[in-house]
Amino acid sequence: MKILLLEDFPEIKREYLDYLEKNNQIFENWDKFKNEDIEVIIIRSKIKVDSELLDKYPNLKFVARIWVGLDKVDLEECKKRNIKILNTPWANANAVADLVLAWVLNLVRNLNLGMYLESENEKFIDDRFEYMWFELVNKSVWIIGFWNIWRKIYERFKAFWVKKFYIFDPFLKKQDVEKNKYCEFIEDKNNIFIKSDVISFHIPLLPTTKDFLWKKEIKLLKNDVIIINTSRWWIINEKVLVHFLKENRQARFFADVWEEEPNDPKIELFELSNVLITPHIWAMTKQSEEKMHFFKELI
Repeated sequence: MKILLLEDFPEIKREYLDYLEKNNQIFENWDKFKNEDIEVIIIRSKIKVDSELLDKYPNLKFVARIWVGLDKVDLEECKKRNIKILNTPWANANAVADLVLAWVLNLVRNLNLGMYLESENEKFIDDRFEYMWFELVNKSVWIIGFWNIWRKIYERFKAFWVKKFYIFDPFLKKQDVEKNKYCEFIEDKNNIFIKSDVISFHIPLLPTTKDFLWKKEIKLLKNDVIIINTSRWWIINEKVLVHFLKENRQARFFADVWEEEPNDPKIELFELSNVLITPHIWAMTKQSEEKMHFFKELI
């Protein structure tokens, strides 16, 4: 098959696709090729696959996205044209689960406080009792969506003796969830906002999930809750979240996504000492990158 890489390095790493060259021919944007010969296009995060793009490649058989989500692909249009969609939903599960656990451990011991020394004269050890908070033993964790990534997170948190997992997932049944140890299936999400010490989001951005955490829900949160978002920003309403974090300084918020991507986040978030933001690094391990570039269907 003739494969076209539609995005340039480093978005798509050619060295990870070497395995395809045994039985296929790979083209990059600067190569000479005929559009009608292309049978596979590979995208990452910049290109949107819509009818206009698909019209350029009349003999297309596959659209492959090096990523988990398919929000960049018009699924209905591909279905009409009998084009198969490929992605890598399990590839980054370990990387994301490790990042979530790392930041929860950071936040429950207030290790982030060491990042906020403002001058050389400030004494690092004087305020050591500010690092005292809580252990994860017997705390409750809310997992929103219980598929690939959150199963990995569940496994890791169990190792720290977390024994209360509240699961909200409209696509699963009660018996699917509660066959897993310490898991309780919750149908009303408001119940979980009241109970949880740690809330970690990883659900797709859909009309039904936008502003999932908004005015009504945020009033239910514990004042020392930890909120983790490695999903999509618009799931949490930024305005109400910032107000909550200013009013509840014991609460902690970590995000690997933000509203203005690919531009920098608002300075208002950076100015809050109970907020930590990383530059969308959740899948950035070498192992994850390699797995996200692997499509067995193209071999």
